[in-house]
Amino acid sequence: LIPTAQLKKYIAYARENIHPQLTQGASEKLVAGYVQMRYNGFTTGGAVYNDKTIAATPRQLESLIRLAEAHARLRLSATVEESDVEEAIRLVEVA
Repeated sequence: LIPTAQLKKYIAYARENIHPQLTQGASEKLVAGYVQMRYNGFTTGGAVYNDKTIAATPRQLESLIRLAEAHARLRLSATVEESDVEEAIRLVEVA
């Protein structure tokens, strides 16, 4: 178990110093995941338009990006990798 003080320092360091950028592969995986979410009719608070549920909105895409960046930041990585995107998609799906 990590002591609370050490964890706080780790998080503060990551917030201040780590600003990950999306790699080309991660970007492609992000787009593919978002398109799949829209195709599947995956609902996480999607908007309703003409009695059809729009599952994935641009807001969900922005959330996926933020989650993937946060996961990369947690690893203290300068880049967002495909594994970060996979974890972001998994988190959204189980939420």
